[in-house]
Order: sequence, then structure tokens, then C-alpha cells
Amino acid sequence: MKIVSPGVAVRETPSDLRRSRLARLVCAVIVAGWAVTALLGALLGTGASRNAYLLAAVGAATGVTWATKRWTGQPDRSLQVLLLAATLQACAAAIAFDRGIIAAWPFAIGLAVLAGFVGRSRVEVAWQAGALAAGQLLAGVLGPDRAANADTVALVMAGAIMAIALGECIVRERHAIAGDQRALAIDAHRLHERLEASVSADPQRFAVLTMDVHGMDTPTISALGEALAEQLRGGDLVARSSGDHVSVVADTDAAGASALARRIEHAMLQYTRDEIGQMNAAIGIAMYPADGRTPDELLASADAALAEVRAAAAAAMRQTAGAPASAQAPAAH
Repeated sequence: MKIVSPGVAVRETPSDLRRSRLARLVCAVIVAGWAVTALLGALLGTGASRNAYLLAAVGAATGVTWATKRWTGQPDRSLQVLLLAATLQACAAAIAFDRGIIAAWPFAIGLAVLAGFVGRSRVEVAWQAGALAAGQLLAGVLGPDRAANADTVALVMAGAIMAIALGECIVRERHAIAGDQRALAIDAHRLHERLEASVSADPQRFAVLTMDVHGMDTPTISALGEALAEQLRGGDLVARSSGDHVSVVADTDAAGASALARRIEHAMLQYTRDEIGQMNAAIGIAMYPADGRTPDELLASADAALAEVRAAAAAAMRQTAGAPASAQAPAAH
């Protein structure tokens, strides 16, 4: 939570929290990297000058200053720029303290691990790790008074950086997939429990509304669930019924279900995400008991109704695209 005025708390989005935590971790690695590099340089007797230790103090102070910056509300690009700046500092640490590119290894390794978290895709991770590896190679080649094998050691270090960063990215992706599967299983179980309880109670009617979330990432689906929950009453339930669908169980009749669908559609038109822009809702509705008397039958009926809605929308779009320009309706804004 973040406080925007006395007594008013606003919930931070998952992306804000992730960005803020990663930014402060990068800053912590900068401070610790300079401190450890200077300490190892002194213990290894690399002959670093007083200017090198002054540079380490300035670098650590810079990391502390960056850590105080407000990282919520910043774009993901800011994290990449921060990591690039940290890469330049790691390169400077290697040049200032290392004759064999050894004392600064912990600094570079720490940034390599974080590169796997900062990048949202393997391409971004490879780009960040490549910049870090190139910096180590430049330090090994351009630094003054280098040991004879400094360039070879730097080459090994560059390969290790790439392997660590990409390996971290793969582990993170697999962990996210496993977490999504666990969350999906829990949601599907809750949904079936609720439907079974409603069927067992044998009410006069209730509705199941299903939306398509194919292609959305987990943070977007979570935020979508919160947006949908604002349109529901206390006894209603919203949960993922499958990897591609989010379903709503509402105690209402057919007219109420249609009204709820319109409210959801309107809410989705007002709801945008930076990653995918404005979202439109296609909703399939199934009513108990007319469209099914078991949870599976109701969900299947709602999925079938959703497929019909999507097919009708696609046919209308094709018809509009094939009509003369003068006959087309003006675009909505």
C-alpha cells in the first residue's frame, strides 16, 4: 500500500511492487558490489590507488541515492536503464581494482542474477546480460596494468554471466508457469465447489457468465478479476474456470444476467492495461436449470454461448469490412 494523502491508502499494482523491489535490489547490489570489490582488492593486493577507493565510495553513495528514488509509477524501461548504469559501474570497478578481473566477480555475478529478473522476455535478458558481459570484456582488455591472462579470464567471466542470466530467466519462467497452474487449479476447484453447492441447494435460478482471457498474462488476469469483482454483489463469485476462461457465478435471473453482462462490458471498455491497451469483453451466459443441472454442464453451456458470441462478432466484422466505405458506420472513439 502507498499513502497518497493523510488517511488515504491506494493499493499498488503487482507491476509497481515488482518494479520497486527489483530497483532497490539493483541498488543494493551496486552498494554491496563496490564494497566487496574494494575489500577483495585490498586483500588480494591488486595495488589499487587511492583514487580507486574514492571511486568505490562515490559508486556506493550513488547506489544509496538511487535506492531512495520513487520507483513505483515508473515504466519497466527505467529498470533496464538502472541495470545498464549498474553494468557501467561494475565495469569501472573491474578496471579500478582488478589486474586479473577477479575481485569484481561478485559484483558482476550479482547483476547477472538480477538481469534474469529484470527482463520480461529472454530477448531482454540476453540484451542485458550481453551488455554486462561486454563490459567485463572491455575491462579485461582496456584496463591498465592487467595480468597476462586477464583477457582470457574476462572471456570466461562473460560466458558465465550469459549462462547465469539466461538460466535465471528460464528458472523464473518455469516457476511462474508452476504458480499459474497451482492458482488455476485452486480457482477451478473453488468454482466447482460453488456450483455444486448452488446445485445442491436447488435454487430457482442462478447464472454462469464466462469471458475469454486467452493471451493475457497472469498480472493482467488478476487485475481483470479485481475489475470484475467491483461489478458483483457480495454473494457472487469470479474465478478462472480454465486456462483461457474466467467465469462468474451470480444469483440472478436471465434479465439480471444480461444486465450484469452489460455492466461488465462497460467496465472493460473503461479498463486498460499498458501491455495490451483497451480490452473488449465477449461474454457467454448459461442459466440454471435451463442450460444445465451440473457444474460441468453449466460451464460447457457458458463456453458454447461464448463461442457463439465470438463467431457472431467475427461475422459482423467481416461483413463490415466487405461493405462499401460509405455504408460503414463511423468508428467509435
